[in-house]
Amino acid sequence: MAFTTDTTEASSSEERPDDLLGPGTAIAATLRSTLGPNGLDKMVIDRSGSVVVTNTGATVLDGLEIDAPIGRVIRNAIQAHARHVGDGTTTTALLVGELLDAADGLAERGLHPTSIVDGYASAVSHARDALDELSVPVDPDDERLGEVASTAVTGRWDAAATERFADITVDALRAVDCDAARLTIHAYAGGGLADSERVNGILVDVDSSSTTIDGFGTDDRRALADPTVALVDAEVTPPPSEASGTVTVRNPDDLAAVREHERAAGDRLIRSVADRDVDVLVCQKSIDDAVKTDLARAGVLPVERTRRDEFDAIARAAGATAVAAVADLDRDALGTVGSVRRRSVGGGAVIEFSGLPGESHESLLLRGGTPHVAAETKRIVEDGLAVARHAASGGGVVPGGGAGMMAVSRAVADRASSVDDRSALALEAFADAVTVVPRTLARNAGADPIDALVALRNRRHDGETAAGVARSGAVRDMFDAGVVEPVAVPARCLETAVRTAGLVLRIDETLDAEPIDGSEVDGDGRRGHAHGGDDGHGHRGGHTHGSGHTHGGEHGGGGHDGGYPWALSH
Repeated sequence: MAFTTDTTEASSSEERPDDLLGPGTAIAATLRSTLGPNGLDKMVIDRSGSVVVTNTGATVLDGLEIDAPIGRVIRNAIQAHARHVGDGTTTTALLVGELLDAADGLAERGLHPTSIVDGYASAVSHARDALDELSVPVDPDDERLGEVASTAVTGRWDAAATERFADITVDALRAVDCDAARLTIHAYAGGGLADSERVNGILVDVDSSSTTIDGFGTDDRRALADPTVALVDAEVTPPPSEASGTVTVRNPDDLAAVREHERAAGDRLIRSVADRDVDVLVCQKSIDDAVKTDLARAGVLPVERTRRDEFDAIARAAGATAVAAVADLDRDALGTVGSVRRRSVGGGAVIEFSGLPGESHESLLLRGGTPHVAAETKRIVEDGLAVARHAASGGGVVPGGGAGMMAVSRAVADRASSVDDRSALALEAFADAVTVVPRTLARNAGADPIDALVALRNRRHDGETAAGVARSGAVRDMFDAGVVEPVAVPARCLETAVRTAGLVLRIDETLDAEPIDGSEVDGDGRRGHAHGGDDGHGHRGGHTHGSGHTHGGEHGGGGHDGGYPWALSH
C-alpha cells in the first residue's frame, strides 16, 4: 500500500483534531500486519528503485517518506525507542495509533486533551506495576535468556535458523559477561545463513573501516603466532627536520642528497619499531606509504586507519597502551595476542586477532546471500542481542504473546473502576487500547481476535496470568511455550507511546510560519510548518515531495529497475 499523508494544503485555522491524529493511525495501519511470528513482509521501494523486503518495523519506518509533519514527529519518537530498546518498534506504533484513536473518541465525549494526557500518564504507572508483578527474574546462565533471544527473532527465519542464531548470540553475550562493548557484529554477503559463526576474538573489517594491511597479501593461510602488538594513536610518518628552512636543489646531486636524508629519517623510524621486536603495528590514523612498505619488508605487519572502537578494543584485549608517537613506544606499552591472521569473507577481507590475554572479546560473523539479506540479518541479530541484554540486566522477563498487555489492561481497568471522576474514562480507554497487541497477534495468526480476547480474559480470571496468543493463534501458557520478553520492552513501549500520544494531543492546530531555523524558503515559495500547542512549544516541519511505496504481501519477488529485490525468509 502507498503511504502518503500530506498536510501542505491544510487550513491553518480550520485544522480538525482528526487531521492531526491521522498520521499516527496511518503508521499503525501500515505496520499492523508485520507484528508477531506470523507477520507478513512489506516491500519498500525508494525513489531510485531499490527494493527492500522486510517485516521489521524499524526498517519499514526508515524507508517511508512521510509528508505530514505530525507523522514525522511520531516516526522520530518510535525510532528513538528502537535505538534505545532494540525491539518493540511495531508494538509502539500500534499503541500510539490506538491511543490517538481512543483519544479522538474521548474528545467527542467532551474530555479535554490535557485530561486525556493526564489519564494516560496515570495509567502508565499502574501498567509498570502490573508488569513488575508479572515478571520473573532471570540471570545470564538461565535458559530463559535463550528463549528471550529466540522470541525476538522468531518469524524471521525457520525454526532451525532461529535456534542457531539465538544460541550463538546468547553464548557470545555470556562469554563477555553481557558487556556489549566487548561484542562486535559483522555481516557479509555471499554465503548462506548457516555459514554464520561466532569468533572468539576481534575482527577488523578491512573495507568498511578503510583499514589497509601490507605483508599478508591475499594468503589466508599465513598467520603470525604470538605476535607483539604496538598501538600508535596518530599518523606514522618520517620525523620532520629539526631545523626549519628552505632547501634549494640546483643539480641532481642535491636532489639525491635530499632523498637520502628522507630515507635516513625513515630508516631510523623503522629501526625504532624493529628494535622493540614489534610484530604488528596498529595505527588509528594513516601510515606513510613508504614507511608502510619498509615496515612490511622489516617483518612488521602495519595496520592503519583502524576504527576507533576497534583500536581501543585491540588495546584492551592485547594488554597494550596506545602511544601518541612511535618515539614513545617502550616495552611497557607493548602487548601480545595469540595470533593475527587475514581472512577472506564474502569478497572482502578481515583481520582476526585471537588468543587475547587481556580483555576477552567475541565477534559474530554473519552471512547472507545478498548485501540486503546480510544487512537485515545483522539488524535482526542486534535486536536479539539487545533484548537478551535487557533480560540479563536484572529487570526480569514477562510472558509474551500479549500476556503482558492483558495484565496491564486488567490492572488499569481495575483502577478505573475505583475512580469516581471523569479521568476514569481515560483509564478505561487506555485499558482497551493496549489489547491491540493480543488482538493483532490473533488476527495475524488467522484466529478471530474477539474470540482470542475473550479466551485470554477467561484464562486470566482463572489465574493463568501467563496466557497469551501462540504462533498457531491458540491461547496457551507462554512460559511453557518458551515465549518470553524482557519486562523493559513492553514497559518502554507503553511509556514511549504515551509520551508520543501526549505530544500530539497537546497540538490544537497547524500554523504557517516564517522559517524559524535560519533556512531559506525553497524554490516554489513553500516554508516549513510550526505546530503550536497549549504548552507553547512549536514543532518544526518542512515538506518532502513524493511518497515512498510500501507493498504488503507474503514474500516479495520480481525485479524492479535499478533495485535488487530480496526476501529474508526465502
